[in-house]
Amino acid sequence: MSIELVCLIAALLPVLLVPSLMPLTVFLARRKRLTDAPNARKLQSEPVAVLGGMVIITSISISLTVTNVFYDINSLFPSLCIMIVMFVFGMFDDLVGLSWTFKFGLQMIMVMLLFFCGSFGFYSFYGLFGLYDTPYWLSFLLSAFFGLLLINAVNFIDGIDGLASSMGVLIAGVMAYWNYYHSFMVSSLLSMIVGSTLLMFFFYNVFSSKYKIYMGDSGSLLLGLFVYISANPAPYNTLNDEFLVDRYFISFLLALTSGITLDLVRVVLTRLLRGQSPFHPDRNHLHHVFVDLGISHLMATLHLLFRSVVMLVVWYVSAIFEMQVTMQFFVVLICSVVLFWLPYIRITFLKEHYPLRYVRLSHRWQRCSKWLDPFANLMSRILDGRRKVKTIGGGQ
Repeated sequence: MSIELVCLIAALLPVLLVPSLMPLTVFLARRKRLTDAPNARKLQSEPVAVLGGMVIITSISISLTVTNVFYDINSLFPSLCIMIVMFVFGMFDDLVGLSWTFKFGLQMIMVMLLFFCGSFGFYSFYGLFGLYDTPYWLSFLLSAFFGLLLINAVNFIDGIDGLASSMGVLIAGVMAYWNYYHSFMVSSLLSMIVGSTLLMFFFYNVFSSKYKIYMGDSGSLLLGLFVYISANPAPYNTLNDEFLVDRYFISFLLALTSGITLDLVRVVLTRLLRGQSPFHPDRNHLHHVFVDLGISHLMATLHLLFRSVVMLVVWYVSAIFEMQVTMQFFVVLICSVVLFWLPYIRITFLKEHYPLRYVRLSHRWQRCSKWLDPFANLMSRILDGRRKVKTIGGGQ
């Protein structure tokens, strides 16, 4: 069987599986009261099922098993096992609530298993700051740091409908193409399956009322682990296009993940400056700032997703012009800060010091948000079979 047909099968399997799994999963969650209840910090008005991680891991596992019939992907077995373990502990967190210290320790163990058993690690700076290969101990420390950063970054942005899953679709889609272009078919197939699963999950999470579901920690921790696996540079040392990959890979990773990591860094720094725990829940995320303007979750999600796409374009243009590696890194970093920090600073400043301008800004955003209502209502009718639904809102 041709590799193109295998890719098509891998991409289409979740399209069939997720709609089949969703009604049963939502029914089970409501029957057993495995739901997320509204409170002062969360944005939904009624309890919502939180077994999204079960749908995601089931779709991924079945799709990988079927794909393995047509193409040998046995090398993914250790990674899949670790992803399942992360899902299980995330489910425990959804059901009984685990302390942040326990979750942090668990994440460290998962990253260590990937480092020692799967060779997932940061082994080179690719010329950044004039550095190349790193000592083994430094590779371990860097792998632990970036693993924890990416896992928690996804967990932190899972605060409004569709944001975490859409960012996951973007990252999985880019890495699927990246790996396919460089003939890393096993990694490409994994990214295709995860991306297709998250895309279908996105539709139900954002547009459905009858089968609305949240990722929960079981899904967000699982997705964070996948982002670390897919964005790991270890398998990319010998590629066809050394210009775009070997020299500029660190900047590429920064551009690809800036949409999830920059918000985490800002929020954690803000909490530390206030004398709070880095894991203290609040409403200081950029997506909360946008939603507080009165726009729909879909509008806020698409806006943040667009900023992430812009960052990838910035990286690609800088690579095309053969910018020096360290210079390119700082260009991407500065652009990321501008795109993901400046809106928060501007909006909060207007809210505190110029309330009338803040209100006018809010009205403009709300008018733009209403443009998406016809599409949102159409998708809701397709998923739920209803003729009329309310404006898309609600969230975690």
